[in-house]
Amino acid sequence: MTSLFLTVALIVTAVCRLTAGQTCDPVPGSQCACTMSDGSGLMDMSSLADNELLSRQGFKEPSDDYHTYFFNPCKAIEGLGGDCAASENTASCQQGGTGKAVEYYRLGQQGPVSYTYIPGADPFQVRIKYTGGTATDEGGTRSVVVTAVCDPNQELFVSYDGETGSTYDEILFAMKIQSRSICLNAGLSNNSSCSSSGGLSIGSVLCIVFFSLLIVYFAAGVAYMHGRHKKTGLELVPNLEFWQLVPGLIKEGALFVASPIQERVGGKSSYEQLE
Repeated sequence: MTSLFLTVALIVTAVCRLTAGQTCDPVPGSQCACTMSDGSGLMDMSSLADNELLSRQGFKEPSDDYHTYFFNPCKAIEGLGGDCAASENTASCQQGGTGKAVEYYRLGQQGPVSYTYIPGADPFQVRIKYTGGTATDEGGTRSVVVTAVCDPNQELFVSYDGETGSTYDEILFAMKIQSRSICLNAGLSNNSSCSSSGGLSIGSVLCIVFFSLLIVYFAAGVAYMHGRHKKTGLELVPNLEFWQLVPGLIKEGALFVASPIQERVGGKSSYEQLE
């Protein structure tokens, strides 16, 4: 019975690792594209490179008329001054004030960026971090994280979502951009509803198969126990004895997995103590 449980646990763990281990890896030679590690699709924002709102007109936080924000996912922003000049290779900028009192703070530079795929998000989402912003007066840094969200029905929607951190360490600015251009394989198909998903990954398919079989197992088992053996209540559950053992087996399996870690840091493992 224990070996059966461990086999099932290993299968479920492998399925979860296939899904959770996906990444969106930068495309060589591109500042604004990444490809899914499982081959499910390409995210390419190059169609937004010349968007007027993002890098020329700018956008504001509704409750803040003082600051204007700029962002270009693909190339240096042009037409701004100070630390956000084109020569600074600016990816994102915060402009404060008007007229002669305008100040520019670079929030991030074009260059090597990190993409963080958000597993399980529907629709597709990826976070992109840009560093190299203007230093603060206290010696800290400015950086920006842009959450890029696939929206098949949206040409472009962008918002500023606030900032966190400390001027003595790092101030992290947050923005969100929603567009059909962010959908996987958006540039490869005219059908936005299909391009938004990029197809199911192997992990997703295995998860669907696993849980579908689990539902069929319980449904067929309950029907069999009721129709053939006239069972009722809790006794309808197929292989009831096994499922009653599951909580204890989960604890045993967790201790077994954790025992090598405990041995490394010193001390006797809980798994050995149980035995």
